[in-house]
Amino acid sequence: MSDTPRQFKDYYEAYWSAGRQTFSGSNQGYARALRRWMTDELRDLPTEAPVLEAGCGDGSFTADLARHFSSVTAIDISDGQIAENARRLPGITFRQHDVSERLPFEDGVFAAVWCSEVLEHLFDPGYALREMRRVLRPGGRLLVTVPYHGRFKNLLIALFNWDEHFTPSNPHIRFYSTRTLSRLAGAAGFTAIGIKTCGMGRSFRDLLVPTNILLRAAKGPVSETE
Repeated sequence: MSDTPRQFKDYYEAYWSAGRQTFSGSNQGYARALRRWMTDELRDLPTEAPVLEAGCGDGSFTADLARHFSSVTAIDISDGQIAENARRLPGITFRQHDVSERLPFEDGVFAAVWCSEVLEHLFDPGYALREMRRVLRPGGRLLVTVPYHGRFKNLLIALFNWDEHFTPSNPHIRFYSTRTLSRLAGAAGFTAIGIKTCGMGRSFRDLLVPTNILLRAAKGPVSETE
């Protein structure tokens, strides 16, 4: 393994071993909104539909997927966290894998891919989305969440929170608006793109400064160039 992949892997081993309480999806104020959206978007799929979680972290949302589906596969870069997840959730297939690399699955395997709070960590999120599309069945569903960055929020960050938000120790290296995330998904070949935002259950605050972007999309027909 070259130095750069090893550096990334070591970083996320420490990220989860030392920062699990901070970074766990279940400990975020938006967790309830994400779970409700997941349920709404996937409720009509059969329980036996195979589902992939790309970047499962500590399994905060993996368990929710497993409550709806009998065949859930979840991948993450961290060996240690994957091992912990497998001990805690033995009915789910966990595999160590870096989402930024080619996914270790054949074409057209999954009915849905859930990718929550991952794309902001990736140098080339477009490649990751193309890989997710590759492993989806025709008509398969993609559900993505990322932190929200809109004009008003960006203004507040610039005025009051710039150093903390963009500190070099922040693991986020990509920042999305609803427009840029939609364009990224479209460029990766997804169709039927729908996008919304959510927050932490505080209606006025969530309207002005949402916390997350929620994107759903589908794998359309295969083009002649594929």
